[in-house]
Formats: sequence, structure tokens, C-alpha cells
Amino acid sequence: MELQIKGIDALIKKMDNLANDVQKDVQAELNAWADETAANAKMLVSQKSSDEGMLLRSISPRYGQGSASVVASAKYAAYIEFGTRKFAAAYVSALPADWQTYAATFKGKAGGTFKEFVLSIKAWAARKGITDKAHIYFTIKQIMEDGIPAKPFLYPSVNKTLPELKKNLRAIFKL
Repeated sequence: MELQIKGIDALIKKMDNLANDVQKDVQAELNAWADETAANAKMLVSQKSSDEGMLLRSISPRYGQGSASVVASAKYAAYIEFGTRKFAAAYVSALPADWQTYAATFKGKAGGTFKEFVLSIKAWAARKGITDKAHIYFTIKQIMEDGIPAKPFLYPSVNKTLPELKKNLRAIFKL
């Protein structure tokens, strides 16, 4: 016995085309979200710092197949985002659990050697016109003892842009 349904091949082709269109629409939304989130993160870095160096230039969107992300590739980005030492403890504890888990992956890891840290502070001081060695030493000592305050740029950017992405994806799927 054989059952034939006329028009099924045409229906399958239409469904495949629809799936491709939806995939394209979803990817376009993901890419737009990553672009907007990266732009917002850069704006926050600019607002919270007069030293717009490597961190600002390291923030960029990344596009995948069915995915998109925002990356801050400066090796110290997480320490700016979450703070360090007592400042990190205070800030990270106020974050949602998934962000706390992510922040914990950086805990106890150095962004470089002590020598690199000192050279970075000296370079920062030079850019700021600070030449007093005692002031530079005090800054290094204070950071080593207390840490640095969080200056979040990714978390607030994701929070700002995610609702619009969700709304746009719901519209695509008509949920």
C-alpha cells in the first residue's frame, strides 16, 4: 500500500525557505544587539574614565552562526568591570547569580605580572602628567591593598539592550 500526498514537496520547500528567512532575521537581530551593546559599553567606558586606552579599543561585537557576543579583550577588562579586592566583593555580591559565577572565574587570577602592573601604572601616570614618584608609589600601594572600584560597562550595557532583543525575537516568532 502506498499513500501519496500531493503538494507535500512544495510545502516542505516553503517550510525550508521560511526557516532560512527566520534564521536570517534572528541573526540580524543578534548582530544588531551585539553592535548596540558594544557601542553602549564603549560609551560607558568613556564616561567613567578619562583614560580611553586599550580597554575602549578592545570592546567589539562578534558574530556567529545563530549567535552574537560582545568581547572586551583587554586582559584587565574583567577587573575594571567587576573591581578588585574589597570593591569586587561588594559589587559582585549584588549581581545576579549567573554574573556572579562569571565574575568568580577571574577571582585570584592576575591580569599580568607585578612588573607589568607597575609599568602600567607608570604609563597611566605619564599619560596623566603625574611625575611625582611618591604619588605613583602611593597609587600602586593603595591598589595593592584595597583594589580598584568596579566601573561596570558590559553588565549595564547588556541590561539596557537585552529587553529590546527579546522583544524583537518574540516578534519574529510571533510569541
